Amino acid sequence: MLRTARLAAALLLACLGLVVTVSAPASAACSCREGTLERQAAHADAVFVGTVEAVEAAGNDWTYDITASRAYKGVPERSTQVFSAGGRNACGLGELAVGTDYLFLATGEAAPYDADRCGGTAERTDAKVQRIERILGAGTSIEPPPPPTAELTRVEDSPPAGFARTAAPGAAAVIIGLLGLVVVRRLARR
Repeated sequence: MLRTARLAAALLLACLGLVVTVSAPASAACSCREGTLERQAAHADAVFVGTVEAVEAAGNDWTYDITASRAYKGVPERSTQVFSAGGRNACGLGELAVGTDYLFLATGEAAPYDADRCGGTAERTDAKVQRIERILGAGTSIEPPPPPTAELTRVEDSPPAGFARTAAPGAAAVIIGLLGLVVVRRLARR
């Protein structure tokens, strides 16, 4: 009887432990406080709107290829990257949707910039863009680079070939063709 009670108690504790660990959300490990958008913008080195073009996972870490379209703070390149650390105590962004516009509030002087949920990076909405524009101003458009211009490169400084030199190969082909025609006609008469 005592042995059965101990077994039942052990099973009950094991089940409770399983329920507690299974029901804890993944975000519970993230312990940062997001703060206000003003604080997030002041802390960020680069604030820009960009479209996620590609997502690459390396363990719990994520790297995003971004096409930036508008910069509010910092001057990212049109094609840039953002890195987000994952793991137990990190508040990473996770797998962002390819083709979706996001408002990035990131740290770092150059690509790849660092971003996480605590820094304020989120999917772009008109309301969030309006709030950022009230804080940082209208921003500047990040235009694609201009197409390359054509350049004339001289291959040779000599004048072009004359008409006789240019027409000679064609004239030779015509003469050979006529001679072949004469030979075929003579052979056909026999």
